[in-house]
Amino acid sequence: MESDDAASAESRKRKREEYEMQLFGFHSRAVYATLKNIVMERIQSRSKKLCETLEKIYKPDSENLAVLKANEERLVKAYYAASVPYLKNIENIVNKFIAVPDNVLADEDKLQGVQYTEAEFECMRGKLEEFQQRAKRATILNAALKEELQLIEQSSICADNIDRLSHIIESGIACPDISDKIHQLVEDYKRFSALFEDGAPVSQNSLYNRIDDLNCTDCDMDTL
Repeated sequence: MESDDAASAESRKRKREEYEMQLFGFHSRAVYATLKNIVMERIQSRSKKLCETLEKIYKPDSENLAVLKANEERLVKAYYAASVPYLKNIENIVNKFIAVPDNVLADEDKLQGVQYTEAEFECMRGKLEEFQQRAKRATILNAALKEELQLIEQSSICADNIDRLSHIIESGIACPDISDKIHQLVEDYKRFSALFEDGAPVSQNSLYNRIDDLNCTDCDMDTL
């Protein structure tokens, strides 16, 4: 159980350090390690200077010099043991000042910032499927509209060609004006009908020569 708690605490600490690196460019563990190294260097430096001073003053022989070196190492360990509570305070202060609030999320965790229930998730899934169906229908409608637009463009081209050909025909071929001849034909038909209704004999001259002011001579076709 204790190992699980320690592993969970370490995981949370590493996660916090990842956030600190993204926001600050460094994390609390590195800052504490730097301060701890400074303290250890000071302890070693002071202990070494103390032993060197004793060596210069008393000039011990080789045996006493070995004892002095051993005492130097024990002195460093004693100073370090005495500094552990202070180092713990330093670590707490570093964690306090270099800390990311719980409401701040990393970019990869922002999607998990909002949690949904199962019902809300199913509702969103239904809306997504509906949007997908709408997108499919819109795609089909767009394709149909494009096809219809192409047909309209082709029809417009055909209509333009027909108008152009009609203009060419109308401008190149002049149609004769036959309105007067039609009027004359109607008048001749009326006269012809009137002759039949009156029962009067119709000469071949009046029947076949409908041109006004034309002097013709009747001929017997049998004697020719």
